Amino acid sequence: MAVILELLFFAIPFAVYLIWWRFWGRQPGHVPSERLIGLAAVGVACALAGAVYYGLGRSFDRGEKYVPARIDGGEITRGQGITR
Repeated sequence: MAVILELLFFAIPFAVYLIWWRFWGRQPGHVPSERLIGLAAVGVACALAGAVYYGLGRSFDRGEKYVPARIDGGEITRGQGITR
């Protein structure tokens, strides 16, 4: 049941957009402005650059193994990569 609910939550924005496009968005001569397309392209480029930066900054070196977070004597020890 939870999987169906998750898929439903994922699909709702797409369904709403398709309904909007079907009834109100598809009009003759209706094209997005160049400024909007440019801003969307800049947004996508920033998102991709941020994802690459985060992925490279948080990765472990080759040969490191992940040690998960744990609780030692009431203190939380963060997860970390160790070389063996």
